[in-house]
Amino acid sequence: MISKAEPRSVTPLDLPLVRRMIAHSLPLDVSAALTYGIRGLEDALLSALPLADLGAPTMVLRDGSTGYIGQFRHRTSETVARCTFLAPEPQEADAHEWMRLLEAMAFEAGRRGAHLLSAEVAEDHPAFLAFRMADFSVYSRQVILRREPGPVTNGNSHLLRPWRERDAITLNLLYANTVPRLLQQAEPLPGPEPCGLIYEREGQIDGYLVVTEGKSGIVIKPYFHPEVYDQAPAIILSALTYLPRARWLPVYLYARAYQDWLRGVLEQVEFEPWTHQALMVKYTVVRIRRQETSALAGLDASRLTPPVMDGPMQFTRQRADNTVFPCPVGAGVTVENGTNQTEPYETSNHR
Repeated sequence: MISKAEPRSVTPLDLPLVRRMIAHSLPLDVSAALTYGIRGLEDALLSALPLADLGAPTMVLRDGSTGYIGQFRHRTSETVARCTFLAPEPQEADAHEWMRLLEAMAFEAGRRGAHLLSAEVAEDHPAFLAFRMADFSVYSRQVILRREPGPVTNGNSHLLRPWRERDAITLNLLYANTVPRLLQQAEPLPGPEPCGLIYEREGQIDGYLVVTEGKSGIVIKPYFHPEVYDQAPAIILSALTYLPRARWLPVYLYARAYQDWLRGVLEQVEFEPWTHQALMVKYTVVRIRRQETSALAGLDASRLTPPVMDGPMQFTRQRADNTVFPCPVGAGVTVENGTNQTEPYETSNHR
């Protein structure tokens, strides 16, 4: 039986439900979950405060004792909102309820100014069906590789340098020339926070590593020019050497579909495939095309004006001695012979 309850924003009365369900949640922002874990209860508490728009917006769908909770993150200035988790972990039998909740989350994200809502979901998970029912599309597939904690050997930490502000333009060019345009819409180039590492070769930036460190692990998102295929293992080893916490924390590295060549390369530096996922996206805005008619400036009746001369039109007359002098229309011509004589101006009809 389909529930008649409607999804809504979480309130303080829903916090016990959030606390009970959060332990059985499905993370949808894997990078945040692998570094800091799911902080859904704290964010939901801030979201429930009516005084300010704090934390991450949290939606709830309650059907008696059963509850469905979804949360996403969005900053006011950003055009992309990211799902963080669904709780409890979706099952195939509840696909319709999850679809309704996801549609409500997309609507709320659009109301806040986001152009799209994204989530990372395994294609073999029951939640994938709910996302497809809610009109989410697969924008890219990805493999997340994992390296166990341990010492790093044969790494050259001087191969990389920290991001500097003057790198912004060159990094945008690297991003635009290597990342598919469709994926650029779903995931803009991350900034240097908290850590951005640059690989520079012959004065040209050919690699950029976005590093996120947390209490639970380290996540690296690489952006490589295809020409650095052979240097990729050394670059990753350099990053591990640069990050001392890699000795006692697991390191995760994203390899998107267009970076499939990274999988084999990273196995050389002790990375192994950990999970396969799809990056799913739903737009919260719709492009509308409409025809508008406008008059051309040259044909607009209000702009048509007759030609008006500023003063009488001037013509010239050539005398027998080849002297040329101006002559106004309708006026006589003064002959310079010491006296003021006036001759009528000769035309084809006046001789």
